[in-house]
Amino acid sequence: MRLASGSSSHTGLVRGNNEDSFVADDARVLFAVADGMGGHRGGEVASRVAIEALRAGVAAGRPVRDAIASANDAVIERARGDAELTGMGTTLTALVVANGQQLLVGHVGDSRAYLLRDGTLRRITEDHSLVEELVREGRLTPEQAEAHPRRAVVTRALGVDAEVDVDLYPVDVAVGDRVLLCSDGLTTMVRERDVERIARSEPDPQRAAEKLVDAANSAGGDDNTTVVVVDVLEVDPVGVPATEPAAPAPSPARIMTPAPEVSPPTTSRESWPRRIRNSLLLFVPLILVLAIAVGGVGLYARRSYYVGFAGNRVVIYKGVPGGVLGWNPTVDETTKISASQLSQLDHDRVAGGAARGSLGGARRFVARLQAGVDATSTTTTTTRPHATTTTRPRTRKPRTTTPRTTAPR
Repeated sequence: MRLASGSSSHTGLVRGNNEDSFVADDARVLFAVADGMGGHRGGEVASRVAIEALRAGVAAGRPVRDAIASANDAVIERARGDAELTGMGTTLTALVVANGQQLLVGHVGDSRAYLLRDGTLRRITEDHSLVEELVREGRLTPEQAEAHPRRAVVTRALGVDAEVDVDLYPVDVAVGDRVLLCSDGLTTMVRERDVERIARSEPDPQRAAEKLVDAANSAGGDDNTTVVVVDVLEVDPVGVPATEPAAPAPSPARIMTPAPEVSPPTTSRESWPRRIRNSLLLFVPLILVLAIAVGGVGLYARRSYYVGFAGNRVVIYKGVPGGVLGWNPTVDETTKISASQLSQLDHDRVAGGAARGSLGGARRFVARLQAGVDATSTTTTTTRPHATTTTRPRTRKPRTTTPRTTAPR
């Protein structure tokens, strides 16, 4: 496979520094965008460390999932022992070659990957964000999500937990396809139809990347914007098909069970019992299926845990945020941590229902919150504002994260 790439990154018109990082390495066939979070210094460091660790992992021959996991470890290790970097994190969306006709996207966070084919743009990745989850659950429309006040809250990022869940998307490609990787500075400022129009109209990948960044700045430039454009110039030839065709699969008629024999006419005295029996045979399985489904939902709702607020206190809830089909969450454990003791980042994460999943995961998250509270209480007070918050200072959308085991922006 032969590829050509172009890339562009800009601070924007509002932010004071660029917390985005990227790589466009044609030699190693590695392309990635990282969008950092964690304050003036933290976000910039987190994205840069993640990109460097990703590049090293791919260069060492590691699969992209493992390389992203090592980037997560690197961000956590870099923040350890540095109060200014505590709580920093980053998104990461990476593109590598899987084989001669397929690319592979590894994805964590709300940076995105798109495929442009025959002039039509299709999103490859799904955002790990609060509003995207609400849209997928049918609780918000895409139009409502665009104006939602918490649209910047991500639910998964590197640097938050020791284990990171990486989504992988294999992408079959053909000559003429174009893949776009971008931070959310583009997608929050430029509608997808306009991204499609610009990407379609500019044949040169470098100029296309620059024009997309310019479009984000022309729309207001509220955030850092980074775009990497990758064009597919050649793919490996398809393998020669077998000369002898495989035997056809049996037709449905051949595997269907025979129709029952037609019963002779019955008297009216026999027809009512037969009708009742047939009705029971029809409805009993349906009732059983419904009972199993409802029981399954209830089991799911009562085996899940998350961290939230009960009044001003941090607690561990048993259940699903908002409840499901009548199974409402209940307080399982109450901690000694109050809302006022948390950083803005951790406060927003807990408010959105953090560490969704197992009880052990929720307890580990609470332990990390307690460690942060204890560290803050023993740190010498300075006149400098607290530097561990990972909320991005944006004029239009503050970036925080509420994980499902994840990371605020």
